[in-house]
Amino acid sequence: STPTLRLIEGFYKCDLQCDQGQLGSLYAVLSKRRGVVLQDELVEGTELFLISAHLPVVESGGFSSELLAKTSGAATSPLLSFSHWACIPTSPFWRPTTEDERDEFGEAYASHDANRTGNLSRRHIDAVRRRKGLMVEEKVVVTAEKQRTPSGPPTG
Repeated sequence: STPTLRLIEGFYKCDLQCDQGQLGSLYAVLSKRRGVVLQDELVEGTELFLISAHLPVVESGGFSSELLAKTSGAATSPLLSFSHWACIPTSPFWRPTTEDERDEFGEAYASHDANRTGNLSRRHIDAVRRRKGLMVEEKVVVTAEKQRTPSGPPTG
């Protein structure tokens, strides 16, 4: 049988401190960037939490500035160090074929729309191709007409 293709992505280990009151905002930023919290513990006698997490390298751009903005400066700048490589479980070439798969994953999965697709592997490949000026398979609206809605009661 033919082996299934997969992409491998790198992960940073992210260590930081955050004030207890802004912990929810910190978790929101990590979650948005596909970060996974490994450990959080309260420093005795303070309102500070020490947090350890894994963060995908590709999601780390602008992480520090977003973290400081969302937590109103209550989080320290993260200490990022390379941790490991992990396989992305979805094939970059997978598309929904059955009616059930289309209902579950939507048409965006099938149409290579990188802005809305849930296929992480495909999104990474398309981002690299765009950055390098290579062709990306996507639907682009060249000319469009505004849809008009008839006003008033129907005639006839």
